[in-house]
Formats: sequence, C-alpha cells, structure tokens
Amino acid sequence: MTTIHAGVGLPAPVGEPVAPRYAPVRGRLVARVIALLAVALGLAHIWVLIAFPHGAAMSIVLLGMVAFCLKCAHGAWKNPRALFELLLMSALMSIVHMFMALGFGGHVHGATESAGSATSAGIAMLAVAAAELVMVMLCGIGMRRGAAQG
Repeated sequence: MTTIHAGVGLPAPVGEPVAPRYAPVRGRLVARVIALLAVALGLAHIWVLIAFPHGAAMSIVLLGMVAFCLKCAHGAWKNPRALFELLLMSALMSIVHMFMALGFGGHVHGATESAGSATSAGIAMLAVAAAELVMVMLCGIGMRRGAAQG
C-alpha cells in the first residue's frame, strides 16, 4: 500500500524516461534563438541587396527570399515544430546561393574571373551560403532536441 504525501508524486515506472517539466520551455527557447538567427540572415539578404548592384529581376528575387526567410523565422518563433520548414528553406537557399556564386543562371559574383581571384560580392555570396548551411545544422539540432524533450 502506498500513500501520496504533499508535494511527492509517484515514481515513474521502470524503463520510462522522465521528462523534466521545463522541457517544452527549453525547446521553445532553442527554436526562438534559431528564429532570431534566421531574422539576422534575412537582414543579411537586405544588406547584400543594398551593398551590391542587382538588376530589377534579381532584386525582386532577393526580396522574395527575404520574405520567405522571415516567414519561416516567424513560424519557428511561434512553434518549434516549424523548424523543419526553416531547415528546408535554409537548405534550398544555400544551394541557390552556391549556384549563384558560381555564375549559373547568368548571375555573376566573380565567376568570370580566375579561381584565385575572388570578388567581395562572391565572398559575400559564399558567406551567406555558409550561414544558410549553419542554419540547416542548427535547425536539425533544434528538431532533435525538441524530439528528445517532447
């Protein structure tokens, strides 16, 4: 016969993990930090748009990328389950940025020059691509932590 005393609950059955009460809060905090980093990447896109000359069509594409980035960041801020959408968007954007840095599709950021000479625009494009890959990694970590905690 067992009794429950004030403030003392029953122990969890053997073999079942015991999740701390603050686990959902920590998962949400991780997702919000990742969302803030995604907003920073969106601002980096705006910096690229201002710092380097782009045509009208490319400016529209860049603004669309910023809007999509901020939409995904907003979703991750509200719900950690939206990290998967942010992960997919970041992976796609990193691939697009790498192709653009290499000159595919007529977008040139140092692709016409020799491999040894890099332009500031090409370096900025590859830096944004690398940042997108870091975002992919962070989203994966955030999703993994959320799954382990939830």
